[in-house]
Amino acid sequence: MPLEVVPICAYSARESFADPILQRFASLRDISHQDGILRKSILESVSRATQMGHPDFAHLPLGGSGTCMGVTAFIDMAAFTARTFWDDPQDVLWLNMAVLTQVAKTVQGFGGHVLGLRGDGVFACFGDKRMADMKVAAGACVAACAFILDGAKGPLNEALEARGMEPVRLRAGADFGDLSFVRIGTETASEVNVVGFAANFASKCEKHAGAWGLVVGEELASLLPESDISLHEQSPKRYVRKGEERRYRFYDVSLPVYLKLGELVQEQLNGRPLSAIVPH
Repeated sequence: MPLEVVPICAYSARESFADPILQRFASLRDISHQDGILRKSILESVSRATQMGHPDFAHLPLGGSGTCMGVTAFIDMAAFTARTFWDDPQDVLWLNMAVLTQVAKTVQGFGGHVLGLRGDGVFACFGDKRMADMKVAAGACVAACAFILDGAKGPLNEALEARGMEPVRLRAGADFGDLSFVRIGTETASEVNVVGFAANFASKCEKHAGAWGLVVGEELASLLPESDISLHEQSPKRYVRKGEERRYRFYDVSLPVYLKLGELVQEQLNGRPLSAIVPH
């Protein structure tokens, strides 16, 4: 049966995240048995698609590299392996495609760049060399994560549960710092990879986040108001080399205030880059 949106009181802006997922999931199920229509749909989507990656480094030659400061984020679906074990493979496929598509669209709507799609998650970056204040990139990243997590937790999951499907559980991790972009691979198969502690630690943070949570490294935390963060119970991360020990803290982020900030960010951007926002 078709997937229907369950009416929800006080729907707020969450519907703008959840509804496209539900509609996309339902339409994919409806056309999955019609090879010609599905093939046409895929070709049309590919023709409209923009290249993933940071636009400042998209045209690097093989072996070429470049750097910038930025906020990186990983947003993924927790317990996705269990879903692939229990659920119908086609349902898993279409739900994965629908959710990650909307996560990627939301990242772009908040001025971020989709660096890659990693199975059950999205790898994103906020900020570029033209940013006058990286606090703008930090706020946009956290606001995007808050918007995504809230939208999936509410309307999307209520609709899935009404259909008898296991709800999705999203989580996110992020950090800020120097990012190095390098094109690696061969002359016939290459991609721009991101190297740097901020990107790697953002991935570690995501693993420490509970469902519907955002965990950030201490460099990103330093760009956020102290009232919005709290030290994670498993912090700090300890690194030891040749007898020297260093510690790096990570924090849980309180997200409600960023839902309101998210609406302001999207209004101010309206298709413009993050660097166009001038903080007051």
